[in-house]
Order: sequence, then C-alpha cells, then structure tokens
Amino acid sequence: MRIIEKDLKNKTIEIEVEDTEDMWHLYNLIDIGDNVCGYTTREIRIAKGDGTEERCGRKRIYLCIEVEDIYFQSFTENLRIHGKIISCPDDIFIRGSYHTFSVKVGDRLKIIKKTWFSFHEERLSLAEKKERKNAIIITIDEENADIFLVKDYYLHHYMSIPSHISGKYLEDNKRSSERLKYLNNVAKEIMRLLEKEEYYVVIGGPGFTKNDLFSILKDKNIKVIIEEASSIGPSGAREILKRGALLKIFKESRLLRDIKLIDELLFRLAKKPNLITYGIEEVKRAVEQGAVDSLLISDKLFKKLNINEKLIIEEICKKVENYGGKVYFIGSEHEKGIQFFNLGGIAAFLRFPIS
Repeated sequence: MRIIEKDLKNKTIEIEVEDTEDMWHLYNLIDIGDNVCGYTTREIRIAKGDGTEERCGRKRIYLCIEVEDIYFQSFTENLRIHGKIISCPDDIFIRGSYHTFSVKVGDRLKIIKKTWFSFHEERLSLAEKKERKNAIIITIDEENADIFLVKDYYLHHYMSIPSHISGKYLEDNKRSSERLKYLNNVAKEIMRLLEKEEYYVVIGGPGFTKNDLFSILKDKNIKVIIEEASSIGPSGAREILKRGALLKIFKESRLLRDIKLIDELLFRLAKKPNLITYGIEEVKRAVEQGAVDSLLISDKLFKKLNINEKLIIEEICKKVENYGGKVYFIGSEHEKGIQFFNLGGIAAFLRFPIS
C-alpha cells in the first residue's frame, strides 16, 4: 500500500492500492462510520420537465460516502465498501443516496476517521511493508492431497484432490497408472498457481507419496522444499508451518507470530492458569496492577466494538505499554485467530499472579 498523504492531525490519509493483499489491510483499517472518498463510475440520470428521468450513461466522478457496510472475501480478495453519499459534484443530484466502492488494484482512496487508534497505526505499518513472502503447502498421502496458500495474515485451504486409486494393497499396472495421474493432477494445480504469483512450495505428509510428488515437481524445474508431517489436512499444514524451512522463510510473519501466541495462551489456560487472565474487566484489573506482560486483542473483536468501547481498549493498550508490556493484535483469517475470537478475543499474559 502506498501512502500518498498522511495527515493524522486532521484524521485523514490517502492511499493507493498496490496489490490484492492491501484489500485485507483496508478491510481492517476502515470502520463503520468512517468517510471514504474516491473516483468511481456512476449511472447519471437527468430530470426532465415532464417529471421523468433521462439516462445519460455512466460517468467517472469523485464522491465520498459514510461507511455503513464493508465486505471482504479473503480468497477472491474482493473488497466492497458501501454507504450513504455525503459529497459529490454539485451538478449531480445523488447526495443522500447509496453507493458501493468496488476496490481494485490501482485505486486511490481517502479515509477520514473520527479517531485513529494504535490498531490502525499498526495496520498502516503492516500495509506499507513491501517484502511479503507467500507459500504453497501440499499435504499428501495415497488417498488425498490438500493444497494450502500461506500469506502473511492467513492459512487458506485452497483445494483437495482425491486420488481415486483402486486396490490399496495391490500393485498392478492400473494402480500405477492411476497413482501417476493423481500426482500429475496435483502438480498441474501447483503449476497453475505459480503462473499467477510467486510462491515457495513445501510438501509434507506421512509415507512416501510426498517424495514422489517432490520428484515430479523437481523435474518440472519447480523449487520445492520437503518436510515431515504426521498427518495431512489442516493439522498437517500447521505442523509443516512450524518446521524449520518455513520458520526461516516466515520468521517475521504475523501469521506465525499469532499461532505461537495462541498456542502459549492455550498452554497457560491448561497448565498455568494463574499467569493468564481474559475478558475486558479482568484484563483491565490486571493492567491497573502492572501485572500484564503481553496483551492479546482479536482484530475481529476490535472491529466489532463501538467507538466508546474502542476508546476503553485503546486506554488499556497505552497503560500496558507504559508499564513496559507489549500489545499484539491477533488476526482472524486463520484457525487459531478464530479460536481466540471465540474465547472472547482479549487476554493477557501476566508477570505474576494477581488476587
């Protein structure tokens, strides 16, 4: 994301969308009640003397809306911002009607907020970073292959490919042919993804099927990393994500950071419950005692709060940092982030037990 103008004193920024990943950052940055302005196309109608309207076709105009809804579809990376028009050219009488911005790469938007929180500042900082690493994880065995896309903020299950191999315990020409077809089908999907975007490719799973797929991809001049995993599917993908090769690639990944923090949260809940607290009131009490080492907040929770609730959370964040603690906003586009949101979406790691 390119920042064209940043004037937080007047609570305004203007940005340019540089790639599809910026859509996710904008979804988290823009809140209900914000004003969003930009160029868009709109069907223009002119009132005639007899009370009817004449269509004049679509025209490119600059307008501002007050946001009432914002939609983001993570896989298609389709962002739509809907709201009431509050500003438009004087000769076009559409103020008070509704409009939806369908955001595309290359679009410029101005965002005006009533309040800019530290959450928004962090999101802007993330969006400005250019060095993003993406990976494909394939978990595979003799019966099924699962393809996952890994980006900085989510682990997405892209597709499953069943093997349809007959006679599991038989070795004959038919089985060998079906097995080769299965592996080539997986390889074709990987090549199709690589034609669209650059990815690191990692294969894992139990048994030897992963080695055979590795050989096929290597023969097609695709650079592949092979890792051990005890299972396929989401659990296998998470296992691979934590292993050495991807840890090096994604060492600064927000996704990996979130997974580690939520794993630590679940460990403390089970083994060290006196060194954790959760819920806004309990966390607030711990902060007042200077006991909070790390504060975890779900970005999905923060987005759902009203302005007064956000102000309370912002004050809690400032106090945590004043006491030398750290604040982490946890993403909600991956399984661990959703799990955290379902646990309440706010928790704190404590330096010492509190009464």
